[in-house]
Amino acid sequence: MDKYNAKTSFQKWFSAIKFEELSEKAKNWIFQFDSYSKKLDFTTTIKILLHAVYEELPSYREIDRAFMDRRLCEEIGIDSLCYSSLSRKTAEISQDVLIEIFTQLARKVSEQRPSSKTTSLQLVDSTTIPLNRTRFPWATFRKTKAGIKLHLNLCYLDKDNQYPESFTITNAEEHDRNHFECLVDKTEATYVVDRGYFDYQLLDRLHYDGYFFVTRTKSNTTITVLEQIELTKRKTTDGEIISDQHVILGGGNNHVTEQFRLVTILTKGQSRLRIVTNRFDVSPTEVADMYQARWQIELFFKHLKQNLTIKQFYSRSEQGAINQVILTLIATLLTYLVKIELNSSATLFQLKRSFHYLCFEPAEIWLERHKPG
Repeated sequence: MDKYNAKTSFQKWFSAIKFEELSEKAKNWIFQFDSYSKKLDFTTTIKILLHAVYEELPSYREIDRAFMDRRLCEEIGIDSLCYSSLSRKTAEISQDVLIEIFTQLARKVSEQRPSSKTTSLQLVDSTTIPLNRTRFPWATFRKTKAGIKLHLNLCYLDKDNQYPESFTITNAEEHDRNHFECLVDKTEATYVVDRGYFDYQLLDRLHYDGYFFVTRTKSNTTITVLEQIELTKRKTTDGEIISDQHVILGGGNNHVTEQFRLVTILTKGQSRLRIVTNRFDVSPTEVADMYQARWQIELFFKHLKQNLTIKQFYSRSEQGAINQVILTLIATLLTYLVKIELNSSATLFQLKRSFHYLCFEPAEIWLERHKPG
């Protein structure tokens, strides 16, 4: 662990961001940002905001007060902070540069993820982040409501290993299906989505373009059974397989799909789930397990909302609010990179909790707590 001796936990956590590896366009923008700032250059501002998001500081004023801790001053490299100055600088941060930092980290995770995790699922869903209509009028989507929507592609390796791979952020009124194809970029990957994305033409388009999918049909879906497949195993983690069929979907005045596979499950709660896929190479129980994995993205959204600062926004501007959501995703990737390096079974929440107490301590103390064995 000698290589960590010169670093605090915060320095170790933050060090995965390589500003020198950003595009020339991003580096030129950062140069311009720094040209107009004596104290709050881009790197310093990002450090302050990531620390604030990760420590769940609720406002610029609380971030300001946090600098009464001399250890934080030494860590960031400034003697004091004026919250109004931070507010101004935050409003100037380029969303494109933050997205590039996120993409850089997501690529590192993909390259460094456990070698034993050779297969993955792409879980796609969205979550609405409600906002106060009076304070955030630009986010209005109904007469009395305001909010933004995070559309996310979560790479799922297993229940202990998943990370955000791509995303887009829109007004809350945007339909999920309109932004689904922005998140689909891996041919031969399997995309798992809920029935909110179900559309005959979309399924065909995914199939023709070389993508696999697993989704749930709607209650009014027209189904024509072409072949009944004999079941050799019925039990699943959440119930029992009722049928495994080859089908086409649609008919009448609707689009008619290619031949797909329909696996019907009776859950332990006695609900029937009809799961459609173009994966013919796996067992029906594996299809059921793939769809069951979809709930992990719901847990991920819950983690974001409960344990990182997106319940309260520092800025009332559209750019400021969106930037804060991106920063929470960046913070998640920074923590997951530490988890990969340690090959640890610790959850992101467990790593975050210990980081809170060991932020300014030598990194080896934080990391030793979560090493396997």
